[in-house]
Amino acid sequence: MGYHDIAESSWTSAAAANRGGSSGGGYTDILKEIFDRLMAKGIEEVVSDPSAFREQLHRHFERLPARSASCHLYLLCSLSSHLHASLLGTVDFHFSAISSYSIDLDVEKPEDVLLHRRILDECANNPDKRPVFHVRFLRCIRAPLDSEDSGGSLTSTLRRDIEIRPIHEIIFSTIDKTKLLRELSDLMSEVGLNIHEAHVFSTTDGFCLDVFVVDGWDTKETDGLLQGLKETAARSHVFCFLSPLVLHGYLKFAGAFLASLIEPNKFCSHGKKY
Repeated sequence: MGYHDIAESSWTSAAAANRGGSSGGGYTDILKEIFDRLMAKGIEEVVSDPSAFREQLHRHFERLPARSASCHLYLLCSLSSHLHASLLGTVDFHFSAISSYSIDLDVEKPEDVLLHRRILDECANNPDKRPVFHVRFLRCIRAPLDSEDSGGSLTSTLRRDIEIRPIHEIIFSTIDKTKLLRELSDLMSEVGLNIHEAHVFSTTDGFCLDVFVVDGWDTKETDGLLQGLKETAARSHVFCFLSPLVLHGYLKFAGAFLASLIEPNKFCSHGKKY
């Protein structure tokens, strides 16, 4: 088993099911299935008030619209330098065949929707915590490791050692901006991670929800990986974002200041006309 074993995605079940079905009603069908599965699991926030939760679920899906058709090429180019060569086709498949949050979801894991909603809410409501990272261990895979035996025999040529590699998922959210994906992939490369999958979404209210499947962290534990991501991000100025309201205030002040420079006779020292 090799790198292509990693093509099993934690997101592909719903995508495959919907590509095999009719083109209409997919969004409503997936939302209903997610809701029904959460109800069946007896999750407290769902069963305590199903009507209210159904509305919250609808707002969450509406917040994450479909990506543009041209997006997958940009994403592939942004990530290509951080991907193993054998995975480029797999990643290109994910970007070209999957076009929206609702289609990307694996309905077998409905709790992921709750997690994504909580991460986005934390990002939107707590500016001091941005960027928000969430890390979890997914599984271990077997990958080939070239033998160091340089004897040149047929046995040493054909034999390939196998190593066990932990696979982790990293979820990231902050204020959306251009070139963010490139900066995120650079960040993970600096931590020593290799990207196997990337699922990138922009919300209607100006935030991002980016999910990466990676290897390169040698243990199943996640605390050290989470800390490493946060510390690396803190050292990089590109992840220092202002909240939309604060940014609006700065821009408004800057606009008034520039106006006073252009027409100084219209303003006094207190910013009032005289």
